[in-house]
Amino acid sequence: MNTTSDINPKPDEGSYWPSVLLVGGIFGIAGFLINLIFGYMQISSEPTGSFLSPMILSGLVVCLATCVAGLVAVWHFTKDVTDRIKLGRGALIGFLTGAFIILFSTILNELWYMIDPDYTEKILESVIENVEAMDVPAETRDQMIDQWAAGIQDTTFVQQLLFGIPVTGLLNMLTGMLGVKIFGAKEEESF
Repeated sequence: MNTTSDINPKPDEGSYWPSVLLVGGIFGIAGFLINLIFGYMQISSEPTGSFLSPMILSGLVVCLATCVAGLVAVWHFTKDVTDRIKLGRGALIGFLTGAFIILFSTILNELWYMIDPDYTEKILESVIENVEAMDVPAETRDQMIDQWAAGIQDTTFVQQLLFGIPVTGLLNMLTGMLGVKIFGAKEEESF
């Protein structure tokens, strides 16, 4: 005997964790690889004195690439579980996906430092050489070098999580809500 609840499932029924973990894992690996590629581009680049370096570009590219993960996770949820999803559930899926991206990519970064322990030092040397080639006053140059050194060397695993999860989580929360509006079931209008 079919009941109405069998035919029309409740909104948000089903687990969103497979979507969060799958999409977060894929985007976490992608973010890690993009950072790694741009990091080695920075290491192998000649100092040009330009403000636009591979390290600056990597941050922009990774941010833009990973901020759509919430949208993709909601799309996966609507295709795999149900298309009846509320805005709040989409926001939650997006935030958790962003948090998992940061967690996964940070763990991969830490593992990479075991493979190439001099990676951070080589990036810092390349960035310092580039800053020294800039046509700016010596005091400004010294401040820039100190800021880069502090940002690259002194960032711990926990600090990466504490900064990355809120930023990436909030961006993906927004794209998760957008995903609900795009991929969620549309309510029929009645007059």
